[in-house]
Amino acid sequence: MCEICEKVKTIDFFPTPKEYLDCLNYIQSLVDNGNFLFESKDCDIDRVQDINGHWIDDVISHVIKCKNCGQCFTCFANTYRGGGRFRKGK
Repeated sequence: MCEICEKVKTIDFFPTPKEYLDCLNYIQSLVDNGNFLFESKDCDIDRVQDINGHWIDDVISHVIKCKNCGQCFTCFANTYRGGGRFRKGK
C-alpha cells in the first residue's frame, strides 16, 4: 500500500441504501481524480438503479485499483438482504 491508498476511507457496513450510494460517489471521485481505475464492475456507478429506482441486481460490486501501487479496493452491496462494505482487497 502506498501513501495514496492509506488515505482511502473504507466502510465496514452500509446501514442504509444512502450510505451505499454515497460510497459509490466517493469511489467515482477517486477514479475521477486520476489515482484509481476500475479493475472490474457489475455496472457503471450511475446505473446501479433502473429508471424506477429498483436495484439492477441482488448483489452489486465494484473493484478499483491504485495506479501507483496496484492495491485493490472492493465495494460490495447485497441489495436484496441489505448491507455491504467498502474494503481493501478483492
